[in-house]
Amino acid sequence: MAFVSRERELGVLKAALSSCGHGPSRTIVITGGAGVGKSALLHAFTEHAMASGATVLSAQGRAVTANPPLTLFHQLAAHLSASLPEDRPAPASSAMQFATALPPAADAGVVVICVDDIQEIPWSQLDFLIQTVTWHRDRRILLVVTDCPHLLHREAPAKTEFLRRPNAERIRLDPLDARGVRDMIAAEGDPPHDRWVALFHHLSGGSPLLLSALLEDFKSRDMKLPPTGTEESAELGTYGQAVMSILHRSGSAAVEIGCLLSVLGDSASPELLSRMSGISFFLIDPQLAALRAAGVVDGMSFRHRTAQRTVLADVDPSVRTELHIRAAAAQYGAGAPATEVAQHLLAARYTEETWQRTVLRNAAETAMGEEDTRLAVRCLELALEGCPEGPDRIEIHMRLALIALRMNPTTVEARHLPELMEAFQSGTMPGTACDGLADLLFGCGRLEEAFTVLQKQGAETSAGDVRAGDHPNIAWLWAWSSFRSPAHPDEWPAAPLRQAAHESATALFRTAEGSLLIGDRDDWATAAENLLEVSALSDATVWSLSSAVKALIITDRLECAWHWCERLVEESAAREAPGWEAVFALLQAVVALRQGKLTAGLDCVRLVQNVITERSSAMACAAESVLAALHIEMGRYDEAARVFAKPVPPAWEKSVYWLSYLRARGCLLIATSRPHAALSDYLRIGKLAERFHVDHPTLVPWRLFAAEAWLRLGHPKQAAYMLAEHTARGPRSSGRNHAMELRLQAALAEPHARPGLLLKAVHAFHASGDRPELARTLIDLGQSLFGLGHGTWAVLARNTAVLIARGCLEGAAPAAGEEEEPDPPPATRQRLTRAEHRVAELVAKGLTNRQVAGRLHITVSTVEQHLTRIYQKLGITHRKEIGLHLGTRTA
Repeated sequence: MAFVSRERELGVLKAALSSCGHGPSRTIVITGGAGVGKSALLHAFTEHAMASGATVLSAQGRAVTANPPLTLFHQLAAHLSASLPEDRPAPASSAMQFATALPPAADAGVVVICVDDIQEIPWSQLDFLIQTVTWHRDRRILLVVTDCPHLLHREAPAKTEFLRRPNAERIRLDPLDARGVRDMIAAEGDPPHDRWVALFHHLSGGSPLLLSALLEDFKSRDMKLPPTGTEESAELGTYGQAVMSILHRSGSAAVEIGCLLSVLGDSASPELLSRMSGISFFLIDPQLAALRAAGVVDGMSFRHRTAQRTVLADVDPSVRTELHIRAAAAQYGAGAPATEVAQHLLAARYTEETWQRTVLRNAAETAMGEEDTRLAVRCLELALEGCPEGPDRIEIHMRLALIALRMNPTTVEARHLPELMEAFQSGTMPGTACDGLADLLFGCGRLEEAFTVLQKQGAETSAGDVRAGDHPNIAWLWAWSSFRSPAHPDEWPAAPLRQAAHESATALFRTAEGSLLIGDRDDWATAAENLLEVSALSDATVWSLSSAVKALIITDRLECAWHWCERLVEESAAREAPGWEAVFALLQAVVALRQGKLTAGLDCVRLVQNVITERSSAMACAAESVLAALHIEMGRYDEAARVFAKPVPPAWEKSVYWLSYLRARGCLLIATSRPHAALSDYLRIGKLAERFHVDHPTLVPWRLFAAEAWLRLGHPKQAAYMLAEHTARGPRSSGRNHAMELRLQAALAEPHARPGLLLKAVHAFHASGDRPELARTLIDLGQSLFGLGHGTWAVLARNTAVLIARGCLEGAAPAAGEEEEPDPPPATRQRLTRAEHRVAELVAKGLTNRQVAGRLHITVSTVEQHLTRIYQKLGITHRKEIGLHLGTRTA
């Protein structure tokens, strides 16, 4: 360590040595905080005294407390052994040896007695030293000692007795100023940049010891260049150890206070230190003053986080836990904020007392208000650990589940719903918690259980009630699915059954929410937009906002729904709520599927899957359903098949999202000419819709799905029956759902009536914004016109469909093995074989695969193989497109 900025103090010592050579003894007490440079000054003076010919007797206070201990007089007498009279026996004790040898040494010349850290030496030894020097005050003796002030383990007499001696003087060493810091840095190398000087002066408090440690930690840095700004957060190992050294050299009281400061952190105060340490409030200030003088603390905090971490790590773990518990109790008693008290409870992992769990719950609410979700979860999880069975535990579980939704919805299903459902089934759940449980179940798509929970409340709640905080014209929760062509892929609302006596789907439409399904679409959409405009995203509104977006999707306000999804996803990301991001990104994927933004839809699904990594989650079922539907729209049947080839977790089949999965799988089966299997899935959807109390055309139009499958199988009567059942069960609809009905009616109508129905469907799909369905309907229209001899109009319809389809696929990466270049022109396409042409002609006439097989006397499997090659050669994805190609693509 460079010796700088102490020339004045060293000059005082040199002058005292000079005057002592011509007069009586003198005493100088050097005071200052630990690490301020007292020992360095004493060492510099010792070298000067020895060079001047004086006899120097040195002793270290720390040696007295060493193991084994070396007393003050053992150290001093060792220097005077040559001064003992030879004709006398050596005294029995080292103290007497020193007292006997001192006069002859002083007679021979100036004797300088230097004792470092007298605060470590027992008062009895110091008192004997003072008395001995006093007996010989006329001799040439200079006594120089160093002392740390304001330390409780120092006995009071030692503070004053040295200064009571004649010719006594005190030298106080203060921390280095900015100039001294600059000089010390420059002594180690080149002159530093001003900002390095300011930084080091702040971190060291002017302590030479700490400054030396900082120079060691930053020795690889070029001090001529300014700091980069990362120094405040850097890990400073040498600096941390220097702080520990100062604390231990300052005594046990300083170590204890340092530990308490490291535990309390920014919340430390003299009152809390007194409460925790048992040290009188009036004695705390001198201790803090000593640590400030040593440069360790600034105000009530360590100057660098490294110091706090180092001190805290040095504490035994069991002691550290006890200190955190004491800190929590002290802060709670002092009325500190719940979040500050909770930090200590979290560090100690201790919640045995009721007030501690209350503090943790209050801290969680405060943290949620400050958007600190992780802290809120930690507080509630700790409160849950120590909470006994009862209403409080259920309430904590419920709150944790709502917060967990922000981070990852799968946590709700895996960790919280099982215990909450157990409490509900055992009858221990308070009635006030049932609404929250129903919310969670609906959010996970478990409609059957959600209705059961709400039915239990039936006696206490009227059927017309609307939940507080929800718009009166919006159902408070909508279960949904991502259905695709050719049927109606509506997201569908599920209103709660409030009356236990009504379990059928009819009861759904007797509620205030159910009446929306037969209300005006414009009013419905306006109410949804109003809710989105006036409601802030929060734990209490996330489901309502999700419901409103779904209402916009159902009413074909796709652009508006896209806008709100984007906005809500961005807000969720800004608030670090990936769970909310997943909820709204999944809705955005459904909108993208409708609008034909297929690449954007894949991006949305990827975002969801980055959050929902556990496949057992019902939300994972929804995500994979949308993913498969997107692949089907892109013609990537192999990719879609890989989605359905994965094992199905049992929980999926209990969720309403399972209907989405079955619908998407049915679409793939239809696209790959397996209508029998598709019909089986569609009929299963119908049974589940009835079981889940959502069997309504606006909610789950499964009869439209089944009608198309019957048509593919060549059973128009069954298809007509399913279509009639669909229209009879609900009010006459408009928009996309109505367009689906029109297209099926066209398939059942006479050839001359088909173009009119299909043209109406085209207009309806265009108005609804569903581009993929619009493209398919235009293909149907072109085929119908071609059959009636309107070739020009047929080609126009087909070309328009191709343009729309290409727009949907814009930006989509090719599937594995697929060429990235555009499709070859028609003249270069492969020609059909004679057998393939015969199959194509019959399929173009509307025959099913089984009918074609019977007509040509081949198996159904052979027909399917021919169709696969026909699709590849003609570059089409639907059997209805075959008729448009036969005029130019035949063999």
